[in-house]
Amino acid sequence: MLRAICVLFPLIALLPVAAMAAEATCKRSPALTGKCSMVKGSLGFTQGIGVTLISEDGTRTIIKAPPDSNADIAPVVMQNWLYWQSQTNSMKTRITGSFELCPLPPTINSAGIKDFACIEKGTHITQDKASSPGN
Repeated sequence: MLRAICVLFPLIALLPVAAMAAEATCKRSPALTGKCSMVKGSLGFTQGIGVTLISEDGTRTIIKAPPDSNADIAPVVMQNWLYWQSQTNSMKTRITGSFELCPLPPTINSAGIKDFACIEKGTHITQDKASSPGN
């Protein structure tokens, strides 16, 4: 019995490490078409399009997961977005901040937006009061 525990314990201890190593993140996706970069802007849901990031220069990027993962938005960014939605009691709430965007293959959608990306991380996130519901 003790021998079985001695053999199994090291294997069980390695499971979380193996799971993390296999985890597909936005930045690790082989589908990326370039280097990730920090972009300041407003992130939120755009009706008829989906989740978009509108950068300070007006560029609109559709946020989606790479084809090999479901890593469209980093968990900490999503948590912040959900927090601000709960504070405003609206799913239309947008957030501003600096986001690490990782480019995905471009395609043109019905709104004419050709830029697609996933978000690896975000910093300095707060409610976008300029585009809040009711403004």
